[in-house]
Amino acid sequence: TKKKSVPAIFIDGLFVGGCDDVKSLHAKGELEDMLQPFVVNKKTMGTKKLETAMLVPVKRGAARHPAFWFPNVVNNNVVRFTGLQVFCLSVLSAVFHDEQWGQYIAVALLVDFMLRMTVGSFLSPLGMIATFVTSPWRPNFKPGPPKQFAAFCGVCFSLIATIFYFLDFEGHEIAGAVVIAVLAVASGLEAFLDFCLGCVFFGLGIQFGLFPDSVYRIYTTSKQEIEDSWDYMYRNSGAPQPVSVDTDPNSEIALKYKKKTDEWTKDDFHMIRNMQVTYFGMPLAIVGLSVAFKIASNYQKEFNANAFETVSDIWFEVFAVVGAIVFAIMLVLYGLRAFMFPGKIDTEWDCPLRSPSFGLISITFMLLAFLFYDEIEDVSTNNFGLEEETGGKMFARVVFWIGAACHSLLTIAKVGEWIGRRFEIEHFHPTWMIMPVGLSVAALCGVTIPMFGFDDYNVAANRANLSFSRFFYAFAYLMWVTLFVMSFLKVVTTHNSDNRIRHGVFIWLAAPCVIGLANLALCSAEGTREDCAIDFSNYYFIGIFLFLSFFWATLPHLRFFGMDEKFGMGYWTECFALDTLAACAAQYYHNNVTENPEDDCLGSKILMFIGLTIAALANMIALLHTLAGILQRRGVFTPEVKWGPLSFMKLTHEAFRGNMDKLRKVIDAIDLSPEAYQSNKEQQEENVGLFAAHFNRFVTVHEEHAKHEDEVIFKIFNDYFNAHAKVYNDDHAEDHRKLAEWRTLCDKILDSNVSRSERQDSLETLKKELPPFFDHFLEHLKGEEDNLQPIGRKHLPLEVQKQISREAFRITSAAKWEIIIPYIVNNLPRHGQRVRYLKVLCWSLPERAQFIGSIVFRNVDAVMWERLRIEVPEIIPRGAANWKRYY
Repeated sequence: TKKKSVPAIFIDGLFVGGCDDVKSLHAKGELEDMLQPFVVNKKTMGTKKLETAMLVPVKRGAARHPAFWFPNVVNNNVVRFTGLQVFCLSVLSAVFHDEQWGQYIAVALLVDFMLRMTVGSFLSPLGMIATFVTSPWRPNFKPGPPKQFAAFCGVCFSLIATIFYFLDFEGHEIAGAVVIAVLAVASGLEAFLDFCLGCVFFGLGIQFGLFPDSVYRIYTTSKQEIEDSWDYMYRNSGAPQPVSVDTDPNSEIALKYKKKTDEWTKDDFHMIRNMQVTYFGMPLAIVGLSVAFKIASNYQKEFNANAFETVSDIWFEVFAVVGAIVFAIMLVLYGLRAFMFPGKIDTEWDCPLRSPSFGLISITFMLLAFLFYDEIEDVSTNNFGLEEETGGKMFARVVFWIGAACHSLLTIAKVGEWIGRRFEIEHFHPTWMIMPVGLSVAALCGVTIPMFGFDDYNVAANRANLSFSRFFYAFAYLMWVTLFVMSFLKVVTTHNSDNRIRHGVFIWLAAPCVIGLANLALCSAEGTREDCAIDFSNYYFIGIFLFLSFFWATLPHLRFFGMDEKFGMGYWTECFALDTLAACAAQYYHNNVTENPEDDCLGSKILMFIGLTIAALANMIALLHTLAGILQRRGVFTPEVKWGPLSFMKLTHEAFRGNMDKLRKVIDAIDLSPEAYQSNKEQQEENVGLFAAHFNRFVTVHEEHAKHEDEVIFKIFNDYFNAHAKVYNDDHAEDHRKLAEWRTLCDKILDSNVSRSERQDSLETLKKELPPFFDHFLEHLKGEEDNLQPIGRKHLPLEVQKQISREAFRITSAAKWEIIIPYIVNNLPRHGQRVRYLKVLCWSLPERAQFIGSIVFRNVDAVMWERLRIEVPEIIPRGAANWKRYY
């Protein structure tokens, strides 16, 4: 076989490969066919009649996830390139062990290993550099648990090296260098020879019972599906362009929509058409990081004579330039989008969830002006001997005025809309707090950038400057308190499954931090800085509490921020929030600086450097994710996949598609001819039972799905657009007639009292009539998706969609749902679709989530359950691990 590893598996003398190969055959449905002649245990039961025929319940087995948030499957290309980086850094640290920077490399490696041990490469700087570099190539998927153990070994070695480097004993630097050299050897083996030393020890741990072998099961079972899902997502499908449909060109309110497929949506990479306003969170976060580093630098001399430079100016200057460049590029792209696709801008402006993101643009303008204004040495002396501004500073003031005026108008317009229009609670979102955050930024910048000149002797101008800053601050404070209370209630009590908007909750952290900075700046300008320092501390401590609460919500037992499998641009909101907290940490340190800051400010100084480090790492990782997405043409500058309470319709269709191939295969395997039946009667009867079990589930789900559409969904659609769904109602009626005939034929095939020849005739009829029906049914599903799905998405209010979903659930019995839900979950081809199906049901039926989960738990194996309950924890039923009561 030329195979160098074990096991080497043969089936009936044919070599099929090792463990991964067998699991791949199983995932493709080919292993079952190869083993069919040797199967002893029956796979079906109740096959006397079609209505009682069912598959034998799956054996649960055992499965478990790696610790923390580590993935079950990793990309070995990323692992090896990360190993190369660790090798290079370790060699540098060992060679320059007597240099302080060489010793701090061990600290950096320790931090990176800890991040990789807990979350994999997703939040690791070295891991994300490797992800970006290797993104053009197809991943080489490997099991995650041994790689996590290898990362744990890296934590141990880098920790020991760090301790040796910074302890004071004779030869401590040499000891640290030796330990870090051992790490270099291990990482070099991984990088150059693809030999994972930590994985070898993990294998020994499995062998001696130190680790349960069930940690591998999720990887071995899901690897093929993950590979297929990657191919689907990242390979261009060649899907046709969308086709516009206008049902009545003479009517302005007639149904108008586009026929487009999910495949076209995922492939649609376009830097202008898909430049969304939410993307401005990226330059805002980078500019916000620059502001944090500026506050940590000698900028504080203006406010506190004891302050000194703790962070070099070069950092904030670099970040400011990078942020300005990114902002300029995005402004050009968005401007082109507004010119070429104005309808998309209108859609974003009207959307209650996206429209507040226009404030990201104005906030970025104001922060850039804040960064550059006092860095521009651009003043001259007039005829009266007084200094006055010339071009550079005046330009910064103009930029600030543009941002402040636009944000004020935006706030007025949006608050007016909130008052004048009617919204449901689900239309409300924490991102609405972008409005008060922007007004707070205007108040903060208005003190630094005088709106009416900078003459210290012009009392009237100074009062006007302060009045305008207070004008911004006052309404910002009111809206912060109001919107926080409302959004907190919304997040606590309603649906938060949509990964696209969940990260907007982090704006809670940004609001008190920016308001605190603005209040302190106003007090400094008014000469009451000392009085406001305590208030600033309160705002800062609010931010710390919120940050710690967000961290707690990320822990594995909650995973509010840990459900995302892929990076989304919403992560930039988190980066900006972390920037504001870091800025507050720097400001708090400088507020407490005395003539001997090392004596009484060590704690606040440590907090400042921790805050700046976390913010910088978050921005760096988000930037690498974004660049990797652009390089792969996925996730950035592509349309967002839209889904809602009615998405269960299309996901049911996908399950039908996945099951029909199986039905074709099992009916083709039946042969009731005299020769085949006599030579292997038991095998053919088992094939008949297997077809009956699959066909019974198909018929049951088809009938219930048609009932949902005819009695609930299409009824509403026809109410909105008269008879638009009638052709599909008629299809259902014809399908019911055919399925009733085929039920009779199936019962005849299953009846052992009927002669073999009659059974064979019935089988031949089914073999003749079912394939054309399946082809017709596929066209029917495609027609519904093309022509009816847009009605639900574009014309039905969210509350109506939820009512439809609840009514569809009500008219089907619990016994039927015991068939429908497992049928859909087990036949959807990709894990993300299964997760979305369950989230869709829980969106409309939160009180039924654990009932739905109990059905899933009973009808899937341990691997699928573990993967699902991690991402949809609300379905976990009483008695299962990590159950939480729904009150």
